[in-house]
This record gives sequence, structure tokens and C-alpha cells, in this order.
Amino acid sequence: MEAGDINFIVQEKEHDTFKRKGADLLITKTLSLNEALCGFQWTVKHLDGRQVVIKSKPGEVIKPETVGGKPFVKIVPNEGMPSHGNPFVKGNLYVLFRVEFPEDGDLDESTVSALKKTLPNPAMEVEYDLDDENVEEAHLELADVKNFGKGGAASRDAEYDSDDEGPGQVQCQQS
Repeated sequence: MEAGDINFIVQEKEHDTFKRKGADLLITKTLSLNEALCGFQWTVKHLDGRQVVIKSKPGEVIKPETVGGKPFVKIVPNEGMPSHGNPFVKGNLYVLFRVEFPEDGDLDESTVSALKKTLPNPAMEVEYDLDDENVEEAHLELADVKNFGKGGAASRDAEYDSDDEGPGQVQCQQS
């Protein structure tokens, strides 16, 4: 029998809860707006079978997914994977937060009034006179950012153009 090396090919299987990069783990946690503002605690079953209780600090506010264009992430130190070569040194557990906001119509007038009294004032109140002919009120609608740059007269005109309706457009005369 001849001596030789044994090579193993390890394929990492995707996990429902954790994503791994090196010794660090990442989870995504969805919070209600109430939990994001008032505090939360939840347990996560770690890969080694332990239940890890994760709590917010009193008065801590968890922001929606991004802050300044960067994901809002917190860490739980030393709750990642053991480091290669030293199982006593662990990576970190990163938590990416998503905050669920109430749906349109979920908040009645008394709730909105109470929130306005409780939450900080908006940066600036805008005063306007709807009777002024130079003032027009507009309301927001849902949009897809993929359509940014595709607006304007050209896209609106395309809605009304059709090759099979009415007379054709004037063509340049050629000689």
C-alpha cells in the first residue's frame, strides 16, 4: 500500500438564519416600529444549539435598514464562529435590522395625535395658502426607483402614441 494525501472538498451549505463570512456570522432581524422605538428582546438558536438572548439597551432606537446609505448593523461580540486554529477566539454576530412600519390606514387620528405629541417635532413646518394661485398641493404615490430617469414628456407621449390610430405624422419630403 502506498502512502498519499487525502483531499477533502468541503461545500458550505446555506443556512436559513445565518450567513457566514470568515469567523463572522450575519443575521437579518425584522422589528416592528414599536420594538425599534421602545425596545425588544428575542432569542436566536445558535449553530451550536445554545439559545442566545439578544436585547436592546434601554432608550436605544433601532433605525430602518440604512443610515446614510449604509445598512444599520449592530454586533453581538464573540457570538460568531470559532476562529481557525483557536476555537476560543470567536468572530462576531452581526445583526442587520429591518423595521416594519404601519400600513396606510393603520393609525387612527387619536394615535397620530399622540405620536405627534410624543415624538420630536419635524425639522420645519411649512406654511402655505392653498387659495394662492401659485400654490399647488401634491400627494406622494408609490414608485419604483428603476424608473428614475425614464420620466418626462417622452415617456408620457409614448402612452398616447399608437401606430394604428388616426392619420400618420408628417414626413419630410425627399427629392
